[in-house]
This record gives sequence, structure tokens and C-alpha cells, in this order.
Amino acid sequence: MNTSKTSVLDREELEALRGSIEEVLASECDSRAIHAYFDGKSELDENLWSRASDLGWLGASLPESFGGLGLGPMGLHLLHWELGRRTVPGPYIATLSVGQWLAEIGTEEQRSRFLPLIASGKLTAALPVTLIGPDKPVIESTQPLTLRSSSLHGRIDVLGSRNAGLFVLPVGSGGSIEGWALLQPGASTSVQHSEIWDRTREICTVECTGATVAGVLPDPDGSVGRRLLRHVALAIAADSLGGASHISHQTVEYLKTRIQFERPIASFQAIKHRAADMVISIATQRYVLEQAVESAMQDSPDADMWAAIAKAGATRTFAYVSGDCIQLHGGVGHTWEFDPHIYAKRARVNEAVASDNRILLDFGARELASATRAGRVTTELGLG
Repeated sequence: MNTSKTSVLDREELEALRGSIEEVLASECDSRAIHAYFDGKSELDENLWSRASDLGWLGASLPESFGGLGLGPMGLHLLHWELGRRTVPGPYIATLSVGQWLAEIGTEEQRSRFLPLIASGKLTAALPVTLIGPDKPVIESTQPLTLRSSSLHGRIDVLGSRNAGLFVLPVGSGGSIEGWALLQPGASTSVQHSEIWDRTREICTVECTGATVAGVLPDPDGSVGRRLLRHVALAIAADSLGGASHISHQTVEYLKTRIQFERPIASFQAIKHRAADMVISIATQRYVLEQAVESAMQDSPDADMWAAIAKAGATRTFAYVSGDCIQLHGGVGHTWEFDPHIYAKRARVNEAVASDNRILLDFGARELASATRAGRVTTELGLG
């Protein structure tokens, strides 16, 4: 189901949205604010979530009939890019991915029940930390939960928030997913926080002992799980490239002020080459991501392929760029007071969640080969 208004979407409208997000985050989530949050001296995550709710960001992709802006995956792409630039803390990736997923494949009752709450910021969501090989809908290193009648049993790690009001969890048997349960936690659900490198994200362990589910989306052929992965992969890719873009720019500006041998080190040829390599890497992956977003907007047969390739490439680039920025800052790049370590930690978490990048690239290669054999050009999209 295509819930976006891509055919009539005015690019100026998207640019206005991007500009407003950038302006607010530059003011309320600058480097000092993030460091204060890392040091446990602020409630930046809650304050920004409330701000995002008031400004309508959380409904950017959702249909207007459910309180959203109707911008579809393109709206999410812009939002996650800006959130990544500022390493904004909060359960945005899980919540907004689940919202777009339900908008596309949920029942009318599920859409009416959950989407207005997500759009208004009153409901946050969580989903499995590791979602699959897109061609094989199983959870890596984790067994799906067991559903007996309407009671859920099992344990799994999730990305989102310990206070999430909606958990999307795989159910099945024999290691294979047969469907996706929508769980609103209650007395039969325990949620334990896990410590990770990236303090702007939260991973928890959910244990269900007879929890009653709010609904189940059957997934006999894996297509439902692949669509969920599609949106998570696009969100992580945009977050990663936004972060890589910002920290690389910040580092280049720092190089212009750092003096060595009575000259700014930015004037040294070797440093220029390293800076250029970062810029080129980000630009290349940005084109891949734009293709993936356009494919998702039109629900192309190759949308899952492009999302997988975009996530793998973007997170690898983010890890490379953030690591090199630490080196280019010199000794201070390794200290707590400077920004590069915040981006490097986020980059490593982005690499790990959703699916192993090697699995995603293998899937992308197989899909590309299949499309080629079928005579289909994967880079051409319909006029919508």
C-alpha cells in the first residue's frame, strides 16, 4: 500500500521541513547539549521528543488521516538525516520505522489504534535488535517467541526504549518466523535495560511469560519482515550519513585551526587527501541512499535490495569517517571532551543493529543478479 503523496510532493515543502528541523536541532541539540546528556546532566532525550511531537516531526511519514504529514519514506529520510547529524538521543529509529511499517501493512484497526499515538508522540515502539537476512526471515542468534493462543512466551533483545508502549516481536517455531506480534507490555512482561557504547540509544531485554498480544501480523513468506527491515535499514542509513557528514565537516574546520610547524595542518597535502576521501565516501553513499529512498517511495520490486545495500554502505562509511576524525583530531580526538567519540560509538551500534552488513550485501548481490537475468533495470523507477 502506498501511503505517501510522492506524485504531488513539492520539493520546496521537503526543503522547508529539513530547514526547520536543522534550525531547531542546531539551537537545542548542539555539542554542549549532547555532552551534558552524555554526562547525565540533562533530560535532552525527553525534551527533544516533546519538541518533535509538538512540531509534527513524528508524523512526517504517516498518512494525514492519522495525524501525519503524508511524506512517506522521503519525510523519514530527511528527519533521520538531521537527527543523525546531531546524534539526537531517543527511540526514533524503532518508533518511526514501526509507524511507517504499520501504515503500509497493518490492518485498519491497528492503523487507527496506533498511528495517531505515534504521530502525536504519545507512543514509542521497540523492535528486535537484529532482524534477519532479508531473504531468510529468521532472527540471528535469537529464537522467535512462542505464541500459545494469545499468550506470548520468550525472551529477546530490542532496540527502542525501556518505556516503549508497543513492542513488535517475532513469533514462530523451529527457528523460523511465522508472524509478528504487537505487544503492549503489562504484568506478564519484564523489560531490562542493557548498557551499550552509545548512550544516545537504548537496547533492552524483553521477557514475556504469558503476555497477551494486541494483534499478530502473519508472515508466511517473509515479506512482512522484509518490509520492516526495509524501513529500519533506511533509517539507520540516513542517520549514519547525517552523522558522518556533520563530524567530517566539524573535523575539517578543526584542521584549519590546528597549527603544526607554524602552519595549519589543513594545508598539508596528506591531510587534504584524507579529508577528500571522507567527502567522496559520504557523497557516493548518499546517492545510493537516495536511490533506496526513491525505490521505497514507489514500493519498487527492488526496494528491499536498495535498502540493504544502502544500510551496509552507509554504516561502513560512518564507521570509517568517525574513526578517521578521531585520528585527525590528534591526541585530543581520543578524549571525552571532544565530539568524535560520540559519533564513533553511534557508528558502531548502527553497524551492528538490523542485520549483519555481510548478509545485507550478499542479499543485494543476489537480488541484483536476479534482476539482471530477468532483464530488469534496477536504477529506473516509474514516473509515479
